[in-house]
Amino acid sequence: MTISPTASTDTAPQPNQTQQPRKIKVLHLITSLEVGGAQHGMLLGLPRFDNNHYEHVVCSIMDRMQMVQQFRNAGIEVRTLGLSRKTDISVALRLRSLLKDLRPDVLHTYLLHANVLGRIIGRLTGVPAIIGSERTIGQARRWGRIATKLTNPLTDAVEVNSKIGGKAIVSDLGVPSEKVELVRSGLDLAAFSASTKRAKLRSELGLNDTHHLVTFIGRLRPVKGVEYGIKSFAAASEQHQNLRMALAGEGEQLGYLEDLAGQLGISENVTFLGVRNDLPDLLAATDSVLMPSLNEGFPRTAIEAMAAGKPVIATRVGGTPEAIIDGETGILVPAKDVEAMAEALNTLVADGELQTRLGAAGRTRAEQNYSLANYVSRLDGLYQQLSGITTPKVKTPAIQDSQI
Repeated sequence: MTISPTASTDTAPQPNQTQQPRKIKVLHLITSLEVGGAQHGMLLGLPRFDNNHYEHVVCSIMDRMQMVQQFRNAGIEVRTLGLSRKTDISVALRLRSLLKDLRPDVLHTYLLHANVLGRIIGRLTGVPAIIGSERTIGQARRWGRIATKLTNPLTDAVEVNSKIGGKAIVSDLGVPSEKVELVRSGLDLAAFSASTKRAKLRSELGLNDTHHLVTFIGRLRPVKGVEYGIKSFAAASEQHQNLRMALAGEGEQLGYLEDLAGQLGISENVTFLGVRNDLPDLLAATDSVLMPSLNEGFPRTAIEAMAAGKPVIATRVGGTPEAIIDGETGILVPAKDVEAMAEALNTLVADGELQTRLGAAGRTRAEQNYSLANYVSRLDGLYQQLSGITTPKVKTPAIQDSQI
């Protein structure tokens, strides 16, 4: 409102009386709070939003809540719909009640079940803006693809963390290209370069300076191709007696993989670490990272390894080639190709200069593309755009560059 020259100065607003825009309330709905890439991304990013302008609530559909305390320690409110069995259809009513209670400006959903349920119930309850997210490529089963295609029209945007992922959901899942928004993953880069525990962890693993430790980080499940990684390690060990392997993660293949290591005669050189919450320290103790996946969306482990300055050997699948530049920040090999993977290991172990060069280039690439500041800035711009609420004192990034 423009004040005319004749208006009384008594009615003019004073600077300290200026009404501040209300906060943008975002409900982050995810299938579970088990340990995973999407969960870690939220845990790192959400606390870095300005609390004066944002209110974030995280809700897990399932009662699997391994990471709940980490979120609460970071000051993020956490809810759960308590789903423990597939036949509990009343979970939809509980989500409806939660949405009516919280009245979010934006509903941001993660992973298949949350994407589908959130879209349907979110629209039925009148949530102003709904953002889906897709982080896997080609892993959805037939019913999942059908459910995604049927509910695509209910979203305002679909977040992806790689260009190849954006192209895949357009062609495979029928997401309209104009709804695809690229938000690259963010890392706490300082944490991956500040660890001082290399010697301590290597001592705990029974390693000395002559050993080369190759590490796998991820869930022990078929799609991760861990059995091919173990077989390639066994083959490379025939030439390099100083090779050791550590696997950080859990999953349904644990028993099978332990048996496989025994059959290959390498059990004494392979350590199954279980779930680890000290990845920066573990990577500091590591000499190289092995990613033998059969399929990937965008590999968070790859950029974590690069942030730690470690060379990566990975399969050329999904979004991995977008993260790892072959011959520059790592070595790419075909999926399931044990011989090629073993040869890459042999090459890397024998060439300390190559290890240093790949690791340094990876660190530079992580700094340039995967900072938390960039991640938060992109989401901030997207939330503002879709909610119609402008948050002052926060620089809004250009949205037009994000469309695939």
